[in-house]
Amino acid sequence: MIPAIIYLLLRKYRISHPDKAQKIFSGVKKFSQVILLIVLFLAVPQIAGSQNHTLEYVIKRKGCNVGSLYFTQQIAGSKLLLKLESEVKTRMIFLFTARAKEESIYENGIMTWSSIYRKLNGNEKVNKKTSLSGKNYIISHGSRSESLNNYPIQYNMICLYTKEPVGIKTVYSDNFERFINIEIMAAHHYKIRFPDGNYNEYFYVNGICTKIKVNHSLYSAIIELKS
Repeated sequence: MIPAIIYLLLRKYRISHPDKAQKIFSGVKKFSQVILLIVLFLAVPQIAGSQNHTLEYVIKRKGCNVGSLYFTQQIAGSKLLLKLESEVKTRMIFLFTARAKEESIYENGIMTWSSIYRKLNGNEKVNKKTSLSGKNYIISHGSRSESLNNYPIQYNMICLYTKEPVGIKTVYSDNFERFINIEIMAAHHYKIRFPDGNYNEYFYVNGICTKIKVNHSLYSAIIELKS
């Protein structure tokens, strides 16, 4: 409302003082351009930040909270960084403590590096890294390494948290070092059967995974997104 009033006053002033009014119009135009640039500059971090995610999940077994899982996604230019950390402490026959950490880096939609680390009751169970070298992936297990001809990897297990597998038929498992089929159970509901006979079910709302049903031969659990 106020800019409109100022504009009308300037139009009237321009009739009686055309030269001075022209200078004022030029100054207002430059000032408006500066304001626009400032607004766009301030909006950029908000636009970029909207692509980042921090998700917190609670892990339940038999209705009781037994652990937590934290997931973060960051976008920096053409790079996508994904990180997951979880900890579970529960008692079956004996006290069961598990910790896991996974990370992946994608560049221009292609996975260039990933790591997976798991520890059970203080003992290291899995510790491997996968890095892209040319058109092959090198998988390192401590001092051992092997080449994997599975290029390109565009969707691995950690991607399931913030990217619903719509139109995606397979997912790469860093743990099993292979692509695994994705089964569609219903709308926004998928199942992944692992080579060891266990399977997980994933549920989505607005593209974000809100629940995972873990079905293992020795136990079952539910991972739920905290509201």
